[in-house]
Amino acid sequence: MTNKSKSRGREVDRANDAERPFRVGYGRPPAETRFKPGVSGNPKGRSKKTPSFSDVTEQVLNEHVEMRVGDCVLRMSNRQALVRSAIRQALAGKPRLLTVLPAIMRYESEALQGRGDANSHLATEDEAILADFLARHKNANTADGGD
Repeated sequence: MTNKSKSRGREVDRANDAERPFRVGYGRPPAETRFKPGVSGNPKGRSKKTPSFSDVTEQVLNEHVEMRVGDCVLRMSNRQALVRSAIRQALAGKPRLLTVLPAIMRYESEALQGRGDANSHLATEDEAILADFLARHKNANTADGGD
């Protein structure tokens, strides 16, 4: 049996390809409009995600500012400056600002509680897995005649 090449006459076609004009059609865009090697098809890239309100608030509260306290200047976060300012103004006779403090404290406790719940939930799952393992292990020891 002879091995015949399935590409009969391809060598001749390849030689003629250089002489013939490029065929444009489906799946064959013009050479001028093709993506150039090494150049991105999307130079600006994907647009950045718009930060949520809570992300922006957290970022601003964590920024540091300089605040004058008496004769010295302290560097502290906006969070600390907000609390100091609200307490000072409340003590100066503007009790309406005392409503800000419970709101801040509630926000902080919810943020901490949200992180804590994930850890406690994980711990309860781990406890359940360990209890199941110990129960099976105990049953296996009693069946084998162990202690």
